[in-house]
This record gives sequence, structure tokens and C-alpha cells, in this order.
Amino acid sequence: MRELGRLIHKARRVTSLKTMEDCVNPKKYMETVKAVKYTCGYDSETDKFMIPSLANKLGNSLVKVSKLLKAQGLISNDKQLVKNASEFLEVHQNKWNELISATALRNISEAKWNVPTIMPFTEDVQKMHTHLSEVQEKWFKTLSGSPSTKTWMELAKVCLAQMILFNRRREGEVSSMPLSAFLSRDTSHPHEDVDWALSEVEKKLCRHFTRVITRGKRGRPVPILLTPKMLCALELLVKQREVCGVLKDNPYMFARPEAMTHFRGSDCLRGFAKVCGAKCPKSLTSTRLRKHAATLSTVLNMTDTEMDQLANFLGHDIRIHREFYRLPEKTLQLAKISKVLMALEQGRLAEFHGKNLDEIGIDPDEKVLNSDEEDESITEGLCSSTVDEPSSEVALPPTERSDMPPPPKRRRLPADEEMPTEASAVRPSSKGKSTQKTPWQQTEVQAVERHMQRFITSLTVPAKSDCEKCLKAEPGALKNRDWKNVKFYIYNRITAYKKKFQCK
Repeated sequence: MRELGRLIHKARRVTSLKTMEDCVNPKKYMETVKAVKYTCGYDSETDKFMIPSLANKLGNSLVKVSKLLKAQGLISNDKQLVKNASEFLEVHQNKWNELISATALRNISEAKWNVPTIMPFTEDVQKMHTHLSEVQEKWFKTLSGSPSTKTWMELAKVCLAQMILFNRRREGEVSSMPLSAFLSRDTSHPHEDVDWALSEVEKKLCRHFTRVITRGKRGRPVPILLTPKMLCALELLVKQREVCGVLKDNPYMFARPEAMTHFRGSDCLRGFAKVCGAKCPKSLTSTRLRKHAATLSTVLNMTDTEMDQLANFLGHDIRIHREFYRLPEKTLQLAKISKVLMALEQGRLAEFHGKNLDEIGIDPDEKVLNSDEEDESITEGLCSSTVDEPSSEVALPPTERSDMPPPPKRRRLPADEEMPTEASAVRPSSKGKSTQKTPWQQTEVQAVERHMQRFITSLTVPAKSDCEKCLKAEPGALKNRDWKNVKFYIYNRITAYKKKFQCK
């Protein structure tokens, strides 16, 4: 009614429309569109609405008004009214999207593009749980000793906030919970034949919590779990209702004294969030708490059935759960999709054959060599890192073909012998200066092969982290080497292995 009132008020300023019936006249449809644009602050230069959501709501309201007028015309046998309403519906269906809703929906979508995602901090949630427990205990003792309207109201607000926070419920579902739902709750224990399917911990949990079913969105049955402390507090509230001024006819569990309404859960959460010491109080809303729980549940390896159960408990369809209650799109694109783009940029996509996005590891600070630089760096890999070598974790895709020849037998290298590759030669650097190589000692070779043999046999160049583990495992033998030396040692062994079998 307020939205339509605003429309009529603005329409009288810029059009000839005076009543709601005039707004649903098909002959004056363009004037109605003009009035809607004026009401919603439309700017023709930027093609944007100041309040795009209001434009969509007004379109739906106009449809309801036209249907109402059509019904009145049919009842009163007013053919002209029925005709106008029917023609308005037809025109509205064909023109509204083009003139209003397409722009409004685009404006709403664009406004969300660069808005930061606000989610509660786990630390803030814990602080609020602790604060609510302390406040509940205080008002519970006060109401038990000296009942009054104020103490009843304060305990009711605390319990309402606790139930929303613990169950991650929509605030309206808990706020409007009827008293009858609490009184008719199921207090029986699980059937004995069902216990065999539960673990000992799950059996205890079934007897620890109490479940209350209330009406949720779209008439869905929504479960609310109560801890023993919550249950005791709610029972006390029920016991002291009439003594503390709650009207007998008020049907709500969290009723306002001397009124027929109930407390609003959003107001209660907002008030406690400000005083609980949270870093970001505005993030502690029922909607964001629900998204927080559903989003973080993605770190669990849940089956489809378990995911369906979680979605059912939160009170929404599994399709909605997968579409909206997941890792934020910003995080997904920054953390997941960026790996694919970097792999494509570096030409390394084949390296991650058969892996999912979580298994791909690419460091954004890595430098990738071109083919000329790589050939030169391979020859310098066995010397100490005096040259600016790449930090790229270049890896060859592991070969899993059954026809791969067996790895060559290892041979012990003399102390003064280097690797059997081009890297053992002294080669001038790109600046024309020769670089002296540090020969690999037998103790160093043995130390590396003890920990890195699997990379040689699988034809896979190790990552930086693997090389660092080898260095930590052999601090004495490899004290003069760094991770790059170890990496290029393995690379050269693989290169020698491949060349040997290509010659054969």
C-alpha cells in the first residue's frame, strides 16, 4: 500500500493520473510508465534507476490491482472495467519488460558486482555465543527469584537471539514461533531399533537436544534444536507469562507484554551484536549467519545426501543451497579459476592432467622461463646460486604409460665427476662471463637420491616444497646446496634418462 501510495502521489505531479484505477487504464499505459520512472528516480542519460527494486515491485503491484479490478468488474457485471483490466494485463505483459524491468534488473545486478562480501568472523560468532550465555544466566536467575515484566522481556530477547544464532534460522521463523509449537514438541527418545544405526556420540546428542517444529518459508516445516539451558529458559518464560503481563490470547512464544505482537529477532540480534565485543557487529545478522554456516560447510567432504539434509535443516531447496550458499563467487574466481588462467598463460595446463582445481598448485610469484632461458638455466643449475635463476616450479607431467621402459640402474659417481649432462661443462653466461660449476660430491648424490628417487623414476621434476623437504632431511650432506640445485639435479637426471632411451 505504501508503494502504490508513493506511485499515486508522484503520478499526480507529472501525469494526468489521479486514481489507482487510472493507472491500470490501457489507454494511459505510457503515462503509468512515466509515473513509475519518476517515482523510482530514473535518469535517462545514464539509463539507471535510483531505486530499481521499487520499479520491479510496482510492476507486480500493478498486476495485482488489475486482477482485483477485473474481479470486481465480473462481480458487478461492469464490462468496461473488465475490458480495461484485461487489456491492461495484456499490454503490461508485452511492454513492461522492455520499458522498465529489463533496466531495473540490470541496475540491481550491476550494483552487486563490486560490493565486498560481508561474512561473520568465527571469532565474533564465538564472542556472541559467550555473551548470550552469560546474559541468559543472569536474567534466568532474576526471573526465577523476582518475576517482572522487564525481566521476562529481557530473557525472551536473549532466548530468541540464542535460538536464531545456534540454529542459523531466519529471524522471522523463530520470532513468530507459536506457543503451541513449543508446548506440543516431541519429547520422546529415539526408537530402540533406530539406535543401532547411531554411534555412541550420536545417541547422546539425540538425548541432549530437544527439537521443535515450526512453520517456515513457503509453509515448510522447519526444525529448531534447543539445548538444555534454552529449554529451561523457555519453560520458565511459559510459566511466568501471565504473571509478567503477557496477554492470554497472544499466540506467540516470544510475545510482547500487553500486546498481541511478538519481538523481532533482527532487533534482538542487532542489539546483542553491538555489546558483545565483536569486530564487525553488522555482519551478525540472521541472513549472513546462515550463509556463513552453509558456506563453511563446503570444506567438509559431505555426500549429496548429507548436503540435502543440511539444506533441508536450513529451510531451503538443495538447488538454492548450491546456487547461493557456497563460497562467494569472488573467492572462487580469485582462488580457483585464476589457477586455470595462470596455467594457460604459462603453458603448463598439460602438467595438471587429471587433477581437480583443489589439487592444482601454482605460485603467483613464480617466474616462467622461455625456451632459450630454460636451456641456459639447466646448465647452470648444479652450481651455487650466484646467477639469477628462475623460481618457477617447472614440472614434467608424470608418465603413466605401461610401455615406459624401466628406469636405468643408478651408478655411483666419483667425487670429482659431475652429472652426465651438458650441465657438467663450463658454459659462458649470457653476459659473456664463464661460470665455475661446483661438482656434486658422492655424499650429496646419495643424500638426494635417498629422498628424491621417486621423482626420477616417474620423470617428474619436484616442486620447491619437495626440494626443501629433502634439504631439511639431509642438513649435513646438503649444507652447500639450495632447493634450486636439488631441483636442477633431478631435472638433469630425467633429461639424461630420456636421451638415453631416445638413442636406443
